[in-house]
Amino acid sequence: MHYPLSEKYMTDELMAKIMGPNPIKLEEELLTNHQIPQGATVCDLGSGQGLTSVFLVKEYGFTVYAADL
Repeated sequence: MHYPLSEKYMTDELMAKIMGPNPIKLEEELLTNHQIPQGATVCDLGSGQGLTSVFLVKEYGFTVYAADL
């Protein structure tokens, strides 16, 4: 699968913060053909350092509440 949105974020700095599979790519794949309207409020559970939360705001225009231990 091609990940045009997440490719913009493949920097050394971001990659150093990722543990395991790339969460940005996973998020983009999960949101393929989504019907969530821009500006919707979503909850990013297990957000870690907030990388996925920032991605949701910048690329999808969501309002994001993030929660992690």
